[in-house]
Amino acid sequence: MAELPGYVGYPWVGDNSLEFYRDPVSFMEKRIQDYSSRIFQARFINRPTVFVGSAEAVKKLLNEKTQHFEMGYKALWQGLYGDNVLFSDGTEAIALRALLIPLFNKEAVSGYQSTVERICDRTLQTIPTGRPVKVYELLKQMSTEISMGLFLDIERETDNSFAPLVSQLMTQHWHGIISMPANLKLPTWGGNWESGYSKALEAKDELLKIIGDRIGKNKHNNVLGLMKTAGFRSEDEVYRHLLLFVSALVPKAFSSLFTSFTLQLAGPSKASMRQKALEDETFLEHILLEVQRLWPPFIGGRRLVRQEFTLAGYRIPKEHGLMYVTHTAHRDPQIFPEPNSFKPERWSTSNAGHEEYLCAFGGGPRRCIGTQLVQLVLKHVTKYLLHNFHWEVTQAEIPPYKWLPVSRPTVEDQVIFTPRDSPDQEVEVGVEVAETSL
Repeated sequence: MAELPGYVGYPWVGDNSLEFYRDPVSFMEKRIQDYSSRIFQARFINRPTVFVGSAEAVKKLLNEKTQHFEMGYKALWQGLYGDNVLFSDGTEAIALRALLIPLFNKEAVSGYQSTVERICDRTLQTIPTGRPVKVYELLKQMSTEISMGLFLDIERETDNSFAPLVSQLMTQHWHGIISMPANLKLPTWGGNWESGYSKALEAKDELLKIIGDRIGKNKHNNVLGLMKTAGFRSEDEVYRHLLLFVSALVPKAFSSLFTSFTLQLAGPSKASMRQKALEDETFLEHILLEVQRLWPPFIGGRRLVRQEFTLAGYRIPKEHGLMYVTHTAHRDPQIFPEPNSFKPERWSTSNAGHEEYLCAFGGGPRRCIGTQLVQLVLKHVTKYLLHNFHWEVTQAEIPPYKWLPVSRPTVEDQVIFTPRDSPDQEVEVGVEVAETSL
């Protein structure tokens, strides 16, 4: 059994967290090159941590090794959400997932379809044409409204004064996730100063009150209604899970994927690809798989090892942290030929049947329970764009990406949309990117 390459250093002084947070992709690439291994160790969040960037190892980890570790988010985020399925392990996690899965299976999601389509279309029908659009912000707003509509039964069209307040609280709550977990309130000359985490805790309390009020008034057979009768042990447990669902994590994941889809299919050189995707749903699915592969919305997942085990021939010690890095695993040349190239056709050729190597939404028994809902939203929005618009980017090149907290271009991405029935079907805007290789 091989010893892990890498160096965990001394507590605090040897910690690599800042380097990872600044540029996780470079952090992984440098060490993979230095150690000639896609699995190595370093000190992260002041804990010896195993980093996994092998697609095969991540697949095995998520599907076959779950009994050896626990989820690694509890210490960081429990204060913002309370106990829920994300922080549960073992029999508790199994029991909670059993309550939630019926709310997000194919049959249940089909019942949400009209709500999703109505909310999406309301935003998509107002896309300005002929001038630059900040597409990430536009699609984030739409995704936020989907979360409010599905999980709180609040729609901007009918709750015009209330919806903006809830949206603001969702954003304030999100800022706690990307802040130091310090609940600080300090007096200053100009009043009181509060940390982002402190403001997020206040937003959490307000959102829980709103959730309680909405679920009490709800009389419909929607998510709120189904949650009430799902079999949770208490109302508080219901409220905490709805808080998880309305978190800005969900809208940001959607807007990240929509933005990457839009940028990669932009311009005249991708016109034939857009047309094929419009006519062939299987090809559209392959495009979406390739977008998830190259630009997963979140960088990866963290675990805490509770029982020593072996992974890819390495001994993974008890009490180590474990971080699988989705971006790196998705670009593993052992599984994906030409790993940095955008090639949707790979899913019907070299990577046919390899969907199990994607972990943008987790994998194995802890895979995201909302995958069916994700696919419904992704397909509806992308089909709408393909059916109604041509588009291209205003930049000469697609900007590089930042990967934390959510993957998106470093420069505000602007896109010009043109109606498909316009005589000027595509507007010339600078130099078109003929092929994407990032």
